[in-house]
Amino acid sequence: MSSTALASKSAAFAPKSGIEAEDRTQIAGALGKVLADSYMLFIKTQGVHWNVVGPTFYSLHKLTEEHYENLYRAIDELAERIRALGEKAPASYRKYGELSEIRDYDLEQSADAHVRMLVDDHRTAVKSMRAAIEWCEDKKDFVTADMLIERMSWHEEAIWMLNAIIAEQ
Repeated sequence: MSSTALASKSAAFAPKSGIEAEDRTQIAGALGKVLADSYMLFIKTQGVHWNVVGPTFYSLHKLTEEHYENLYRAIDELAERIRALGEKAPASYRKYGELSEIRDYDLEQSADAHVRMLVDDHRTAVKSMRAAIEWCEDKKDFVTADMLIERMSWHEEAIWMLNAIIAEQ
């Protein structure tokens, strides 16, 4: 294998998609924030999956497994969409920490506190998605907007399910 094939210096390229280069960069930046939120939420959801205890253990263990598997697939789709727009996808914990409003948290807490934390984090992710969808639609990037609308719908359902677990009877 030739080493020149591996010597690429930039991940950026110019797709001919009908979206202006500056707009693609802005959209990819908004998607990068959504990707970072998704990755942070993936990590925290998996942490809850591993560490939750108490009477709701089994149901939360199963639900969080479904959630982190969904988030894992979404992370790949988001990163690939950023690449399809001709930009480099953020790919480090440091960068995710800079881009995301979801804060890292790894303290032992009750199942109720775990669920409340995840609800708040899903809400943060939805907020980022709404902003990105508006930008995408304004720039006529309906593919990205549609992808984000589907993601947002999933997160809103996750919020509902998690809230149902902690609802007062």
